Amino acid sequence: MGVIFESNYTLPGSDQPLANARIAHANTWYAGGTIAASSTATDFFASGPNNSLTYEKWKPTSATATWETDLGSPKAIDYCAIAAHTMGTNGNTLEVEYWNGSAWAGVIPSTAIGDNMPVFCIFEPVTAQRWRISISNGTAPEIGVIRFGAAMQMPQAIYGGHSPLDYGRMTRSQSAYSMSGEFLGRSKQRGWLEASFDWTHLTRAWIDTYWKSFQKAAESEPFFIAWRPEDFSEVGYCQAERVPAPTSMSIGSYHSVNVAVTARAYD
Repeated sequence: MGVIFESNYTLPGSDQPLANARIAHANTWYAGGTIAASSTATDFFASGPNNSLTYEKWKPTSATATWETDLGSPKAIDYCAIAAHTMGTNGNTLEVEYWNGSAWAGVIPSTAIGDNMPVFCIFEPVTAQRWRISISNGTAPEIGVIRFGAAMQMPQAIYGGHSPLDYGRMTRSQSAYSMSGEFLGRSKQRGWLEASFDWTHLTRAWIDTYWKSFQKAAESEPFFIAWRPEDFSEVGYCQAERVPAPTSMSIGSYHSVNVAVTARAYD
């Protein structure tokens, strides 16, 4: 499904254009809140989506369900990101809401999820303490990661030379052959996605304010990236293959950065 915008979304005046990447990382999201789920199936965990691991999942007992996090205090939030889910396979619709003090208010209206790609919901900033996702239709899905926070916005867009994650599918397989060399089949052992993201002419001031925080987060935690949300829906839930250290361009105070990633395959 990828990027989902709030209905009638208006870009805040201080934000970067939507041609520029949005990144949700461990130093921009709020984890560790109090979790409440409407129901949880046996052998699944309501707390599963509250960490960055994908193997501990929440699954409700029915397709009409909610998952809520209480952040402990009001936080300014402009995204909800979801990964390691089966909402597409299970035919679900998704809604994102916050508690306004008297009722649940929606920031992302009920949206049919068409595939299992990570979801990056973008909306105008709202300051609230309690947030939730609501699931309806289809059958009960599994969800591994849910994050709320304020996205890092890159100060320039990515143009030519980038291959989107959707095209970077990698597969490790084991082939079987008979003694005479007949092809007997192939078993898929592992599938993943690969891509590389490059930016140049980033000022030292911007690097110090924003990139250092991401660089530290990427040392140990996965992150979400929507590389060009205005035009393309691809969203990755990624890990950096190496720490993305900036490099001086020897042009004033400008730096370039490269982020080579491995992303979780979603089908």
